[in-house]
Amino acid sequence: MMEKNMQPISVEEFKNLLKEKVLIYDGAMGTNLQVQGLKSEDYGGRDGCSEALNLYCPEAVIKVHCGFLEAGCHVLETNTFGGTRITLREYQLEDRVEEINRVAVEMAKEAIRRVARPDRILIAGSIGPGSLLPSLGNIGFDEMAAAYEEQMSALFTAGADIFQIETCQDLLQIKSALYAAENVFAKQGRRCPVVVSVTLEPNGTMLVGSDISAITTVLEPYDFIDMLSINCATGPLEMVRHVAHLAEHWPRAVGVMPNAGLPENVDGKPFYRMTPQQFTDFLERFVCEYGVNMVGGCCGTRPDHLAAVVERVQALLPAQRKISKKAKVASLFSAVTMRQQPAPALVGERTNANGAKQFKDLLQANDYDGMVAMGREQARGGAHMLDLCVAYVGRNEVADMRKLVPMFATQVNLPLVIDSTSPEAIEAALKCHGGRCVVNSVNLEDGGGRLRKIAALAHRFGAALICLTIDEEGMAKTAEKKLAIAARIRNILVDEFGFRDSDLIFDALTFTVASGDSQLRSAAAETLRAIELISQKFPQLNTILGVSNVSFGLQQSSRELLNSVFLAEAVAKGLTCAIVNPARIIPMFSISDTEKKLALDLIYNPKGDGSELSAYMAATTDSASKRQHADLDKLPPDRRLFEKVVEGDPASLDKLLIELRLTRAPVTIINEILLPAMKKVGEYFASGRLQLPFVLQSAEVVKKSVDLLKPFMEKTEADPDKKMILATVAGDVHDIGKNLVNIMLSNNGYSVVDLGIKVDIDAMIKAAREHGAGVIGMSGLLVRSTQIMKENLEELNRRGFLPAVILGGAALTPEYVNDELKPAYNGKVFYARDAIDSINIMQTLTGSSAAAVAAASSPVQAAAVKKPLVAHTVANASAPHAGEANRHQFLAGYLPQPAPFYGNHLLDIASSELFNLLSHKVLFEARWAFKQGELSEKQYAEIIETKAKPALKKFIDLDASAGLFENRAVYGYFRCKAQGDSIKILDETGLNIGEFSFPRQQRAPHLCVSDFVSDSEDTIALWAVTVGNRVIETEKELFGADRYFDYHLLHGLGAELADCAAVYLHRQVHRELNPARPLTDNQLIGCRYSFGYPACPDLNAQRELFRLLQAQKIGLSLTSSNQMVPELSVSGFIILNHHARYFVP
Repeated sequence: MMEKNMQPISVEEFKNLLKEKVLIYDGAMGTNLQVQGLKSEDYGGRDGCSEALNLYCPEAVIKVHCGFLEAGCHVLETNTFGGTRITLREYQLEDRVEEINRVAVEMAKEAIRRVARPDRILIAGSIGPGSLLPSLGNIGFDEMAAAYEEQMSALFTAGADIFQIETCQDLLQIKSALYAAENVFAKQGRRCPVVVSVTLEPNGTMLVGSDISAITTVLEPYDFIDMLSINCATGPLEMVRHVAHLAEHWPRAVGVMPNAGLPENVDGKPFYRMTPQQFTDFLERFVCEYGVNMVGGCCGTRPDHLAAVVERVQALLPAQRKISKKAKVASLFSAVTMRQQPAPALVGERTNANGAKQFKDLLQANDYDGMVAMGREQARGGAHMLDLCVAYVGRNEVADMRKLVPMFATQVNLPLVIDSTSPEAIEAALKCHGGRCVVNSVNLEDGGGRLRKIAALAHRFGAALICLTIDEEGMAKTAEKKLAIAARIRNILVDEFGFRDSDLIFDALTFTVASGDSQLRSAAAETLRAIELISQKFPQLNTILGVSNVSFGLQQSSRELLNSVFLAEAVAKGLTCAIVNPARIIPMFSISDTEKKLALDLIYNPKGDGSELSAYMAATTDSASKRQHADLDKLPPDRRLFEKVVEGDPASLDKLLIELRLTRAPVTIINEILLPAMKKVGEYFASGRLQLPFVLQSAEVVKKSVDLLKPFMEKTEADPDKKMILATVAGDVHDIGKNLVNIMLSNNGYSVVDLGIKVDIDAMIKAAREHGAGVIGMSGLLVRSTQIMKENLEELNRRGFLPAVILGGAALTPEYVNDELKPAYNGKVFYARDAIDSINIMQTLTGSSAAAVAAASSPVQAAAVKKPLVAHTVANASAPHAGEANRHQFLAGYLPQPAPFYGNHLLDIASSELFNLLSHKVLFEARWAFKQGELSEKQYAEIIETKAKPALKKFIDLDASAGLFENRAVYGYFRCKAQGDSIKILDETGLNIGEFSFPRQQRAPHLCVSDFVSDSEDTIALWAVTVGNRVIETEKELFGADRYFDYHLLHGLGAELADCAAVYLHRQVHRELNPARPLTDNQLIGCRYSFGYPACPDLNAQRELFRLLQAQKIGLSLTSSNQMVPELSVSGFIILNHHARYFVP
């Protein structure tokens, strides 16, 4: 019976076993060898090589196996983690690969015999990653695959039940192992179960940067992977979010094998503090909540850990999982769905030697960096995938693929579409890229021979496949023939190769409708019908189209119009992907009905006589902008003014208003044209069709119009309901949000009294009474400002003065306003998420008199004052020993290093350095609010090119000529040590010269910033940066001159440059402490914190920080509420421990 149970398990038996119970693996081999006190001779003189024990001291390994069998584990892993030729070469054991792996399986079998349990015990052949990463060019794919194949063959022949490909740190390394496994299975005539186990660093990605979505997307097509697991690097706490992702997105069995917490350095040896009980709590949760099928232990786990797991888990069944199925492809770093919402997924087409002259020229010049830069440019332009074609006469396509694909893989975060007709070039590319690629393309032109070669490659590497509707007769022209070819190709790929419909992307192809060929007049219509037929018959298939082919032969402006309408029609028919230049697509709402009809007639060929082409060409020879301008000039004056406001066009306003005043009173022009136009602008903004900068341009047009009309208007008393007192609350110096509200309300018919920044409630009440205003608007950026707002509301209650109050600011949330602020006030309180929202609220208040509400409030109501808000941070009474436990974990492997200097240094930072660090995406989208919303890719790209980038260049030029930004920094290294929840700053004698205290999390793992600092002696970097006061003065000048657009952009740029200065300083610290370590923003030394954020919320600490830094030396000071002056400044500290991270208390 024992020998029968040692026969290798079949794949089917393995799958059935997973249905019957949770499979429990053993724990750490290395940890349990280390405690045996082994000597150098036990390793045969190969100290550090655990696999050498298989040859020289097998009893040590058998002892570990027996310990885990006695604990009740179901699976033993062989002592072969470093059992490839590549790793064993380091110990001169590369010629004993077969022996080391064979003996390892035999030792596991011997342990099973000795313990003699009646149940079946499985042996998993441990296959580690080695020390070389193919994605980083450390080793070639074929060499790594050959090494794996040698090890796997030995394990398989010796009788291992499972291939355990574990602790994987690179997706391309996994692919090479899977490639090797398939070779072994093909030679052996059968396969064994395969488990792949990945290692995710504390930052949440594999060592090369792949996130969990990339991992599942890349590996899911490999249908012989029976289980995907996570192991090593962290304890179970850090794995929770990744296990949750696997539970939702991985369709087969899921496993997890954590460390026993994070390692600590105790007497020079790694020590793991997590108890068996704590460890088991997490693993039980993984099974019961996330449906995990296998659990086990990695570093630091002993037999007592696994005995506790067996006791709690062996009787459980995994929770049922609901799997989310989406067709995806992936870069090396992240995944992209092929079914974008809104459709389609866009494939960038410019990195193609046969379609883009710039790329071809770079290829011929061997400018590989330039070609990669073109790929990054398309990523910034909104592409979801990237087509790469390097086939060009006279060049070695295979060599070019081997050179370029690894560069694209590591430098461009987009899935790659490998565009080639050469199976050799396709294979070379697939062996260089760790992501899930798309192969472009296959067809039936030769009857299927080439198709089968390429399909075999694509399937083996888990790639998606583009299929063209071409057969032996050529490109199909009718929808029915296109469908028939698609079905034929699909059946070959599904039935012969095992592709799924979701792996396939069909291109129904189209001919141009602009050639004048009578046989092609219906080509576009047939293609659209084919897309619809294919999507209906095979709903899981994806579809793609080279859109611009339909317009080949037309002038550029005519092509853009036709391409745009054709794309919209194709998407409506079911198109999921498109090869297109987004910058050349016009949004449908921007196309007139006349132009749309002309394009549709050309596409659908209703007359069939060719007249549609003539009509289209005759009507679309002029550019769209000229036609639009001509149409605007034909409009009546009231409509022209309306459109000027919507378009933000101030040209010739004075002449237009003179013309309008001949028939309308100024107040009528304002109420019936200007305000409705601004309302329309607000609607466009709310729907995402217009970005904030253009809203401000429209406001400038209204302001200029009103100023031109004022001399001709009678002075009238403003409606109290339409008067607002507006202010940033006491202690807060941030005014950008407040100023935007002022701009929008002032140009929508409301009277605004702007009191400025740092305004106390007394000043607001006085102004409201003096101006007869029924509304007070309070703004604030800081968390502390939300408390001030509540105190202001309570003071209004006490005064018995209850105007309507509108609250806004970055720190506010609707929940906080509803739950905390509304109950605290006896009047009306509204939350405005943005400036447009403030208009909607004011319109609501106009219908119900806010002034009357304030006047009618009774003393009884005013007396009902609520209790003051309780402080957000809770006393650190809970988890009293958490700091000590955390510090033991986080100081493991961390050696405090001496600073290059102690005390302060001053820096002047060139603006060019900050502009180099500037993220255009963050600046344009987050700071400047150029957001795509409902705009098309083309329209958004045009805005970025014509508005955002020129504006940035203007400010860069202004800085170069006038010194707009005065970038200065002060930073320094200080001795420190942790004491409880505080960090004490020390002088050279060890005396305390300063202290910062921090809140501790009230839930596990009870983190506190001080946990990352040594309690003996450590180093901390303190810093402060500013872009100066000149930019603030320039902002004020712009605002005073009603140049709202420029004011908004300059403020956003200044704020972003201040953040860039903080990054610059962090990089400076990194360079000084780690001169040999590569400088990347994602892996800078330590973690940068600023006071006022959740992990360190106490702004009072700014005073201590400024005192230690002597921040006044760079012109920095603090307000009474600890806000920095100048406003565009940032300060904080850097914890140098690599474990340090952000968290919410």
